[in-house]
Amino acid sequence: MNELYGMTAEFAADALAADLEDLFAGQLYRSSAGEKRAIRYFVNDLPVAAGNDEDRGEHAQEPYIIVRIGEGTIPEGDAAQEVQIILVICLYDDRPDRQGYRDVLHIIHEITARYCKNPVIRIRPGSVGARGGPYTVKKPIGWSVQNQPTTPYYYGIVEFSLEIPTICPEVPFT
Repeated sequence: MNELYGMTAEFAADALAADLEDLFAGQLYRSSAGEKRAIRYFVNDLPVAAGNDEDRGEHAQEPYIIVRIGEGTIPEGDAAQEVQIILVICLYDDRPDRQGYRDVLHIIHEITARYCKNPVIRIRPGSVGARGGPYTVKKPIGWSVQNQPTTPYYYGIVEFSLEIPTICPEVPFT
């Protein structure tokens, strides 16, 4: 297989999801299943949920981060292409003090601090994302938390561009 096939937005999103999983390893958050669990990572969207909200139990999806792929740009020449990434964070916290937003802010801080300190996505050996790269987070990095109450669910987003190696022209056959 041609190496350039790994230089795609979907492989970059896979590598980013794996890097985030490593970043939050060992951190547990509440879920609607009534237990604390590790964050789950999904690329582009959530899978279809099994059951309904009251009886999903172990099938509850939160806490989660969706690595959503937005727009992309392939510039002129050999410059790297840029792909918009939106990280959607969802946490569950049914405590009456309604402080779930603090955990969302903690996750946002961990993500922004990680990529401000070192913008290169670490590629986990053997992962799907290892088929390309390097992938680099570009500033500015934007973030926000929800403005409308959706308790017991709390949401936040982090948005940035991801620099992906460009596909260069091949020498034509003669």
